[in-house]
Amino acid sequence: MRNFLRFLKEVRTYWRLLCIIACLTLVTSAASLPPPYLIKILTDSLLPSAIQQHKPTHLPQIFLAYVLLASLGALAGYWLTYSITLLGQRFKMDMRRKLYAHMQTLSLGFFEKSQTGKLMSNITNDVATLDQLISGGFVNVLQDSVTLIAVLFLLFHLDWKLALAALSVYPVYVLNYLVFIGRIKNTSADVREQREIIYGDLQEKLAGVQVVKSYARERSEVRAFSGETRSLLSLNVRANTLSTALWTLAEFIGAIGTAILLWYGGMQVMRGQETVGTLMAFYGYIGGYLYQPTLRMIQLNDQIARTNAALWRIFLTLDTQPTVSDTPQAKPLPTIQGNVSYNDVWFEYQQGQPVIKGVNLKVKAGEMIALVGPSGSGKTTMVNLLQRHYDVTEGSICIDGHDLRAITLSSLRRQVGVVIQETMLFNTTIRENLRYGRLDATDEEIEEAAAIANIAHVIQAMPRGYNTRLGEDGVKLSGGEKQRIAIARAVLANPRILILDEATSALDSETEALIQEALDRLMAGRTSFVIAHRLSTIVKADKIVVMERGMIRETGSHAELLTQGGIYAELYNQQFKAALEAQHEAAAVQAAEAG
Repeated sequence: MRNFLRFLKEVRTYWRLLCIIACLTLVTSAASLPPPYLIKILTDSLLPSAIQQHKPTHLPQIFLAYVLLASLGALAGYWLTYSITLLGQRFKMDMRRKLYAHMQTLSLGFFEKSQTGKLMSNITNDVATLDQLISGGFVNVLQDSVTLIAVLFLLFHLDWKLALAALSVYPVYVLNYLVFIGRIKNTSADVREQREIIYGDLQEKLAGVQVVKSYARERSEVRAFSGETRSLLSLNVRANTLSTALWTLAEFIGAIGTAILLWYGGMQVMRGQETVGTLMAFYGYIGGYLYQPTLRMIQLNDQIARTNAALWRIFLTLDTQPTVSDTPQAKPLPTIQGNVSYNDVWFEYQQGQPVIKGVNLKVKAGEMIALVGPSGSGKTTMVNLLQRHYDVTEGSICIDGHDLRAITLSSLRRQVGVVIQETMLFNTTIRENLRYGRLDATDEEIEEAAAIANIAHVIQAMPRGYNTRLGEDGVKLSGGEKQRIAIARAVLANPRILILDEATSALDSETEALIQEALDRLMAGRTSFVIAHRLSTIVKADKIVVMERGMIRETGSHAELLTQGGIYAELYNQQFKAALEAQHEAAAVQAAEAG
């Protein structure tokens, strides 16, 4: 109920449109109420006894009243339907925009813990469910409530005994609702959970289709997907069965109530205690104006039960707060030189389990720092902390003496460029992908950045050049070409601090040589943090930082660390020496062939 009340507060912001809907509802209700009463007048005036007494039939007046009421009801009904549809569509648009905008404020940790498919379902399916609640039933409650109040007044005014007979089945209505509503809620929650599982798995498997095909797992994936959809089928059938049972029993109860009215009313007419016209009016009112609105209100409760899970999911997302955000005192970071210091930094993703332990590191502006260590040693976490995707648990990180927590996120990230291993390109033109690094970049600046990254000649050879539209995630480009596009994007952003996380890992030797030249030009005069296994990148670093289990074990140049004979020397002997020898052999072969 708390979620539903909060939903009402969200809808209340459209009060102008709600006022229009309320007025149109009153008009449509007023236009629909008189016909059964007109039938009473006409029926009583057409009975033989009334004709013998020469009582007026009022046929012309009743005909005119019907035409006017039908016209008024049709016109008001059209605009009511339009207004309700407009309300539903505007609410859906605004809620999706609100959800998406809020997700953009959330920290990286939120997305690492959430499946992309579930987040997409939150914005699309959940919000669509609420739109159905508005357009399909919620707003109609106002009209049904007005109708019920007016009809009850009319029925008791006509004959209170017949009114009580018509209402005799209402306790059974309530009992029917209470019997089914709990099971409907639970089944609806199960349907929602299973649907999220399917969306999440579907997104992952489609994104990893290359892995699926590489291991020939197509059939097993189809079997797994079929099993999940069969589970969803069973749950949907159960949910619809319960809803149908609730609705069918409600209709049956309404039919019993009508039968009671006809039996009792017929006896009253036979005894001369009531007129045929009054009985006809009662029959018209209870069928279309008493029981039907009640059935629709029961159906609304069913819809509320079905949407409760969607409401909970939406508000859970909106209530999620970023773990990293600007403080009220945060100030923009001025143009920096690029001095970076880690001051006794501790960090933990889960309380009591630190992954960075007492790190102290001083980096001068313009230095190139290589972070080396086994997987899980904390290298990527170090650069994520520098970008302030997470806040340190203890200690501080400063740029030019500015504590990262005292500056705005946007001003920090504008001066920190990133090129990661898993390059992400958007399904738009190459020009727009490059311009993502700086939205106000001119075409000349875009082309210059592409030239620096040694990708300009590839782009120019494409049918539409920079206006070539990429497939989703850049599927029309090779891995090396995608990396060079990402590097060109970083060039365009012109950051003072550069982070390269396995930036050349997807490149062959020939392409790497081109990229390394571009990276050298890009890193010149900038503070650079490089996470790489490529020897050519590491050996040229001003400082190599060797990490193990979240701590800095060794620091120094390539030559210094080899001399020490410690962890780095061991890694070098295990991983890098063979690669260097292979490079020397390849160079010798090329030289011999050239000679």
